[in-house]
Amino acid sequence: MFIPSSRLQSVEESKSVKLSALVAKLKAQGKNIIALNVGEPTFNPNDAIISATQSALAEFKTRYDLVPGTNELREEIALKENRKKENILISNGSKQILYNLFQVILNPDDEVIIPTPYWTSFPESIRLASGRPVFSSGEDLDLDLSDIESKITPKTKAIIINSPNNPSGHIYSTESLTQLALIAQKHDLLIISDEAYDEIVYDGLSPFSVASISQDAYERTIQVKSFSKTYCMTGFRLGYLLAKPEIVQAVNKLQSHLSGNNCTFAQYGALAALKMDQSCVTEMVKKMEGKRNLAYSLFNELFPHKKPQGAFYLFPQIKNDDIDFCERILKEAHVALLPGSAFGAPGYFRLSYTASDEDLNTAYQRIKAIL
Repeated sequence: MFIPSSRLQSVEESKSVKLSALVAKLKAQGKNIIALNVGEPTFNPNDAIISATQSALAEFKTRYDLVPGTNELREEIALKENRKKENILISNGSKQILYNLFQVILNPDDEVIIPTPYWTSFPESIRLASGRPVFSSGEDLDLDLSDIESKITPKTKAIIINSPNNPSGHIYSTESLTQLALIAQKHDLLIISDEAYDEIVYDGLSPFSVASISQDAYERTIQVKSFSKTYCMTGFRLGYLLAKPEIVQAVNKLQSHLSGNNCTFAQYGALAALKMDQSCVTEMVKKMEGKRNLAYSLFNELFPHKKPQGAFYLFPQIKNDDIDFCERILKEAHVALLPGSAFGAPGYFRLSYTASDEDLNTAYQRIKAIL
């Protein structure tokens, strides 16, 4: 008889993946479901990315390569990020980077502080490394710095943040991040900064990382980035780590046994993404900002909430039970949303506005009719 390991039993299945399977099942039954639950841009990758990937295949760049990533791609990332090649490691998306990180930095029962709301995989990756997630309630979706510091114990190893934030789209202020860097320095903690959405910012804002605050913050911050959102390359499964060489070497050691090298030909697509004219990214973000404005103007009427300045989500607060609410909207309005409970924020729900304008308008009309 098969019994899952206690390690696996300690984690929950990804609620976003689980809901996606239910949505696919309903669609297969002929239901017209508008999926506003998926955290994925609907734009196609730029032609330069597709062409470079196809050329790599045609040239049989399909063999094993270096575990931390091809030399060419890491060198190009080094130019973009003003780093050295030994500070960089490529992995199968930012999700694997985070999993690898916790495996190499945590001992059993070490603690990692997670401000809420958080990306669903944060606590599960920590538990899989035999660590303990410690949650800090946010303050109006921003960091509650006094609460974070109150949660620090001798077992605390790191604080993990995500800005622009998934699920809220909120961007942590420079002042908050500066204070966070000082707290980390005071208690000698690592900062893990998930920057998957760093280029998707609106209202004239520019990408900003806690690593840029000071030399000390630069040394103790581990940045996690992705090609998925900025370049619409979700299926390519490529992300990268920026950290001190000793951390990169430790993750490389684990990855060499866990998965080996990353998809070789996909890395040539990523290389093309970095080398191409970046105006296409600017244009994509501009279009996404238009979608943000449309979605906010529609749904803020039904659910008054804070206007997000990054990523591609609305995160309204509701008076109902968020799980019951999302199930009702799915069954009666045929619109898929994600409950805030999946992100450590009961009483909220996440709406992804990457769908077409027509679908956003239709979803609004359906939900309004149900309410």
